[in-house]
Amino acid sequence: GGREVRLGAGDLILYPSGSLHRVTPVTRGERLAIVGWVESWIRSAAEREILFDLDRLAASLPPETGREVGDTLTKVKSNLMRLWAGV
Repeated sequence: GGREVRLGAGDLILYPSGSLHRVTPVTRGERLAIVGWVESWIRSAAEREILFDLDRLAASLPPETGREVGDTLTKVKSNLMRLWAGV
């Protein structure tokens, strides 16, 4: 589906390289743009989502949960990253 995004000065937008996009003409002022690419070591979008969810889960733990749970989540995420990145 389509989505219109209006960015402020100094803002950045990232989107998957396969996304169709369009940039509207500048009607006043000027547009300065930097174009770049980011490549993940994790090829699978599903695997990246699992790693993202583990990060969110670790960040949402209340302090009283205990350090052991957070350390275990970090260990699981690190091991999955090594496995899926082929490092």
